Amino acid sequence: MKKLTLLLSTLFAILLVSSCISFGSLFPNVQSPDSGETSLLILEAGTFDGGVLFNSNASGWAPWVVDAKGEIVPFKTFDGESRLDSFFYSENLDSGKYTLKGFLHIYIDYSKLPDNVIASYAPFANYSYHIKQEFPLDKPVEIVLGKGEVRTFGRYFISYDWVGGLTGTTDNRWRVDPATVKISGDKNDEKALRVAKNWQTPNWTLWNLRNPATAADN
Repeated sequence: MKKLTLLLSTLFAILLVSSCISFGSLFPNVQSPDSGETSLLILEAGTFDGGVLFNSNASGWAPWVVDAKGEIVPFKTFDGESRLDSFFYSENLDSGKYTLKGFLHIYIDYSKLPDNVIASYAPFANYSYHIKQEFPLDKPVEIVLGKGEVRTFGRYFISYDWVGGLTGTTDNRWRVDPATVKISGDKNDEKALRVAKNWQTPNWTLWNLRNPATAADN
């Protein structure tokens, strides 16, 4: 009987841990607020025909955001929310002016990839084998971030073609042809805020106390 009880307890613990892992994986992994004054910036970006951007170890997109000093602000990416396109976020930011200048495309130059190195999607890591392309918006978007806020740059759509892509054979086959790039968007679109308001992991719950939007699925 003791063995059966121990077995059931073990199984329950495994199921509980598995459930927590599965639950947590449904949402982006965000750090908790460092203080009551740090803030969170987000934005949503996808393709014109709907859906997430192609973000892989060979070719990926990221917001091109700078702070008041002109320094690049790193963003994390999450493509696993069915109600959103690609979701980009940067937590624990200080108050001040932030500017969305456009979008960055980072791709592998295979001639620079060392042997036995597995490439990864890391748009702000400055790996030696990555090439960064800058695609500016027609008009940059500025946000003056207050203390303890959650704000969004809006929602954007990008169309583009690679010089080769999957069928290419050149070292720069994942490079985007600048002539094919088109970007449009709405800085006032707050869908990402409304969807994120639904997320109930411990850390997102803390951020959502600062999220001014009403929870919604669209």
